[in-house]
Amino acid sequence: MAESEIPRTVLWQKRRRGEIRDAAEAGAIPLLPTGAVEQHGPHLPLDTDSFTSFTVCARAAARVGEFPVLVLPPVWWGLSPYWMVFPGTLTLKAETLTAVIVDIAESVAHHGFRQMVIVNGHGGNDGLTQAAAVRASLAGIEVAALSYWNLIPDALRALSERDAGGIGHAGEMETSIQLHLQPDCVELKEVAPEQCLDLGPWAARFGPGTAGVYTPPNPMADAPHGVYGFAHAGNADKGQRVVETAADALAAFLRRFRRAGAGGAR
Repeated sequence: MAESEIPRTVLWQKRRRGEIRDAAEAGAIPLLPTGAVEQHGPHLPLDTDSFTSFTVCARAAARVGEFPVLVLPPVWWGLSPYWMVFPGTLTLKAETLTAVIVDIAESVAHHGFRQMVIVNGHGGNDGLTQAAAVRASLAGIEVAALSYWNLIPDALRALSERDAGGIGHAGEMETSIQLHLQPDCVELKEVAPEQCLDLGPWAARFGPGTAGVYTPPNPMADAPHGVYGFAHAGNADKGQRVVETAADALAAFLRRFRRAGAGGAR
């Protein structure tokens, strides 16, 4: 989904200042997409994580009609030091990423918003987005932090043919998502099947069945081609189903979050 295809009403940066004021008074929930600019095998674009989380946010925002939802400009860069062995990867230090997220949340709170959701698209950011949510809450704003794949474990398991229901890295699911979102940026012929690491033994790192367990990738030891999962099992239809299911789940979460929290107390 290109930015030009997203309704202006859901994009923070496309609104005028008076519209932002009115949205805050109406109890709007801003969404902050986070991700990474990092290698995704030889076949996927560097913005895979950030573009996915941004699109999930935009589609979820468009689904919620009962109250305003605004999508903030993404934090494009994440914590990706282990992928610096591959060209193109850009990484932030952990303290830099956390500080940027907290600064954004404090700015949002300053303008009168009472709730915000961080929607993450990169596994390496998970703990940092949660830490940022804790720090930001000190500014008087209720912040939730989540990764989109943790909203849809059953769908991932049902759709996965090769990758044990895990989101992986440049494997079945992420390849599917990019074939749906930006097919012109995908070159499957650049990755050979034998270059794809079998994700089964690594599902504990990425799989929905072991939420909360994380160990950083060690690409030179585990996946020297930078691919965790079987990319050739990916297809655009599968990717569309992942993104649409994630957007539905995020929209449902936003409704619950607003009812339960500060935004619903008005």
